[in-house]
Amino acid sequence: MFDLPRVSFAHIGGSGTWGFPYPDETLAGHPTLSVRVVEPDIQVETPFGPSPSFRLCRVTNRETGAERDYLYVWMHGIDPRRPAGQPSAVASERVFDVLNRCGVRQVFVDNSTGGIAEDLNPWDLVVVKDLIDLSGVVPSPVPPRTVRFDEPFDPAMSAALVASVEASWERFCSIAGEPFAPKLKQGGIYVHSPGPWFEGPHEDLLYRRAGIDIVGKTAGPEYRLARMYGMRLAMLSLVVNPAEGLGEFEMDDLKAIYQRCGPIMGRFVIEAIASVEEAEPDDGSAWEPSSFQEFARFAVYGKDGAE
Repeated sequence: MFDLPRVSFAHIGGSGTWGFPYPDETLAGHPTLSVRVVEPDIQVETPFGPSPSFRLCRVTNRETGAERDYLYVWMHGIDPRRPAGQPSAVASERVFDVLNRCGVRQVFVDNSTGGIAEDLNPWDLVVVKDLIDLSGVVPSPVPPRTVRFDEPFDPAMSAALVASVEASWERFCSIAGEPFAPKLKQGGIYVHSPGPWFEGPHEDLLYRRAGIDIVGKTAGPEYRLARMYGMRLAMLSLVVNPAEGLGEFEMDDLKAIYQRCGPIMGRFVIEAIASVEEAEPDDGSAWEPSSFQEFARFAVYGKDGAE
């Protein structure tokens, strides 16, 4: 167990970066940036159980000498010894407890998804703008007041992801290879459907008719907890298969993508971490005043409460 570092940024790795020893080769050949692991295995106790292993990484701009530390956690903080299945909300609870204690204010998430929209195919990228959480999970801690989600993903962080993707687009397309012709979709809508099973064909057709772009199994609790803790969030999703009933695929098709996509997905996020401005502390504007305290005096009938 380690004393926790103080950092402002974090990268929650998902299945976009789970298939290689992050961050090796992410910035290979980069004209200005380099990255290294400062501490490879940070683990502490949390109120929700033992934390996953975090890596403290440092990205350096060789031209200016500027350095920025950040935390990385593998595959949403899921214990790699767990059987495959739906990521537990407990994993997210442990991750965000640690991030909060480290002072993290800005969180980037990578993941892989099924393509819902007709124009999305394997190897397409989506920068997420909004999320529909159908997981049914209520992660802890539960907010004591009403939380608003009028702008759930941070525009500046999302713009930094877009800029990074565009800067390395030719590299990304060459990694995808034939017969794929990747494209980037900005402002995508992600739906977290219940798991660990995939959706049924008609379910995905309903999502398409509702204007949803991608479907996954991991982002719901992260989306909730980031807002709970007052952290800014950005998400980059890689489409690895057509959603059920909307196209054909085999599980080996997904594995073939995972074996190649990790370093370039890591590169996109690390460049964004290095380039985005550090945010001011949260001002609490996402929290709505609770009416419970104001009207609690009426819970018991009597003249004291009626005054």
